[in-house]
Amino acid sequence: MIMMKRVLIITYYWPPSGGGGVQRWLKFVKYLPSFGWQPVVVVPENPEYPVTDYSLEDDISPQTDIIKLPIWEPYGIFKKITGRKKEEKVNAGLLFDEKKRTLTEKLSLWIRGNLLIPDPRVFWVRSSSKRLKKILKYLKPDVLITTGTPHSVHLIGNKMKRCYPGLPWLADLRDPWAEWDMLDQFYASKWAKKRQKNLEYKTLSLADAITTVSPSWANELESTIKKKVHCITNGFDEEDFSNYSYKEKSNDFIISHVGIINSYRNPESLWTALQELCEEFPEFYQKLQIQIIGITDTGLGKTLDKFPKVKEKTSVTGYIPHEKVIYQYQKSSCLLLLLNNTKNSMGHIPGKFFEYLASGKPVLAMAPVESDVARIIREQKIGFAAPFDDKDFIKKSILSIFRGETDQISYETINEFSRRSLTKKLSELLTETINSQISD
Repeated sequence: MIMMKRVLIITYYWPPSGGGGVQRWLKFVKYLPSFGWQPVVVVPENPEYPVTDYSLEDDISPQTDIIKLPIWEPYGIFKKITGRKKEEKVNAGLLFDEKKRTLTEKLSLWIRGNLLIPDPRVFWVRSSSKRLKKILKYLKPDVLITTGTPHSVHLIGNKMKRCYPGLPWLADLRDPWAEWDMLDQFYASKWAKKRQKNLEYKTLSLADAITTVSPSWANELESTIKKKVHCITNGFDEEDFSNYSYKEKSNDFIISHVGIINSYRNPESLWTALQELCEEFPEFYQKLQIQIIGITDTGLGKTLDKFPKVKEKTSVTGYIPHEKVIYQYQKSSCLLLLLNNTKNSMGHIPGKFFEYLASGKPVLAMAPVESDVARIIREQKIGFAAPFDDKDFIKKSILSIFRGETDQISYETINEFSRRSLTKKLSELLTETINSQISD
């Protein structure tokens, strides 16, 4: 009988939280037992999740140990002073839409950027650390993992490492910390940005291993903290596609986008290209359907008003359960990937991108040509990566997909991005981290 090692994972996002961020560690936890690890997951007891998706709970094994610790978050105060309803969800990705901000909203954003460092979940650090110090005495994990965002979770890991210096600690960053491109939108001062940098360096310098989700972000973080940073990307779960029909497709030409669209992911060049194609090719206009699935800000509607033919062909659906998203993939003719038109886009590889790969459908990405997303698209020959403002290239790419001129996507070549393969990579890193701690 194989002796299972115990891994303690501290994360903020966990089912019933929805969205892409929760799936990374949900899937790792699902497959870690296959590689000899017994996960124990620490999550908040009463969190403020932007969206919920109870279908994701199906991936949690009954044998998974889950520890829930109380959390206090300042979103109730934020809602009160900004006039939002108590039950309204706060989604950081939509705080920067095109509407004019009130003075109280500006003040709230300033507080977020300058006082709540590293983020609004910082109030979970002290209370959870105090409880975990007692829990670790009898739990005795072989290794500790913290995953952020929110990066406050890494502060908990830092405290645990100081309390138990012999406990190997892996810090996983799903998003940048001090170099996060949204900090400017929170009116972060020079002092606040320096504070973020110092906190990042002080915290991660103590970690025994560090992972992030893209090669570019790994290189950037390495240059900052002067330590090795491992890249373990997000991926797709083969089981999610077990009943998937790769040949199923509508007779219409359906372009689907899944996820948030805000002012940073709303390229007018794309809508201009689609409008011109509708005007130049009657058959294209007749068959075109655009599905927007997920949360959008007010700016999208204002933009589409400028492109009447595109707006006529566009349907906007709110967040839907992940299992239904898979069904929408197989009906689609083209999957649209919109990255933020910001400095972090070079290393931003959204989790849904790997499901796009697994869907077998052509991908059209709005991304820098030297970005990690563009590189994967070229290597896998799964579609096109267009610069944000290159309308002509966007038109040419869409027309090529419409006419069926793209390569046939091979499922076998993307196996390196399967959740099982990525968990094996994680398992090997955990073993290496433990062995290094022992040898030291």
